[in-house]
Order: sequence, then structure tokens, then C-alpha cells
Amino acid sequence: MADSDIDPDGFVTGPHRVDTPHPDLVDALADLWGRVTVAGGAVGFSPTDPVDQLRAAAASLVEDIRVKKAHLITIGQQHVLVGLAVLRPRQLPVRKHTGELVWLAVDPVLQGKGWGKQLLDAVLVQAQAIGLEKLDLVTRSGHDLERFYEAHGWVERGRWPGAVRVAPGDDRDEIWFTRDV
Repeated sequence: MADSDIDPDGFVTGPHRVDTPHPDLVDALADLWGRVTVAGGAVGFSPTDPVDQLRAAAASLVEDIRVKKAHLITIGQQHVLVGLAVLRPRQLPVRKHTGELVWLAVDPVLQGKGWGKQLLDAVLVQAQAIGLEKLDLVTRSGHDLERFYEAHGWVERGRWPGAVRVAPGDDRDEIWFTRDV
């Protein structure tokens, strides 16, 4: 799916919680991650990563969703995945009251229209529904994401300078945020 196939003013549905993964979900996830990555987004991949690597990560996530180790919340447009949030509850007994926002991504064509906030709000609702009290996330510098998360109640707790290598000579800080549910 090319960005040109997504209508910036088109009707978007969601957020929706995905309890049973659709057979095409692996491809849809890899496709969205690819579009976000090529546009410079911070979803954990670089533009030079092979599609097979994105598909493998997507397949692993879909399996985690299937066995209830992760919760997926999506937004869509004309049967195309255009945004997602992934919440992963902690598994250790002393951390069962906490969870991690593993991914938050919105198609580049739709960014700046409030969909990221809607996905964040849906994550908080889901976290509360499953009994989580605290959330954390890790992102990278260079995209003004710090201001986005801080504006929505997240608190920066630490930085690891240069921990993310986007490309040779392009190192970014890894930033850790937390918030109460």
C-alpha cells in the first residue's frame, strides 16, 4: 500500500481492540511499519531493513496477540491498517500491575490529525480494563515525540544518549517515559 492510497481527509474507523487476529494482519502490520519507517518514523526499524524482517516482527506480534500476551488497538481506512497501538502487560509477579506501550504508529499521511491521541486514550482504557496501574514506553529522540507524550500525561524518566542507531552517523537518544493509569 502506498501513501498515495490513503486519503488524508478520508473516513477513519477506530480505535478498535483486536481480539482475534485477521489472516492478513501480519502483512498489514509490516506494511504500516514500512510506510512509517520510510517516512522517518520511530517504530524500531530502519529504511534499509528487509521486508522479511518487518514481517517476522509482525508474525511474532500476531502470535503474542493470539495468546493474549499483547493487546492490539487499531485504526483503519477502507480496510487498510493506518494506525496501531500495542500494549504488553508485564509477566513477572512483582510487575503484574504494570505494562508497556510497545508501539504507537499512525500512517504518515494521517499524522497530526489526533489519531495518536485517540490511540493513546484507547490504550489507557484497555490498561485499566485489564487491571494495570502503571505504564511505560521507550521512544527515540529526533521526532519531537517527547513533547507529544508529555502533552498526554507521560513523564520522562531517563535518557540513554546515542542508544538508537538509525543509520551510520545518525545516533539518537533512547527516552524512557512512564505514566499512571
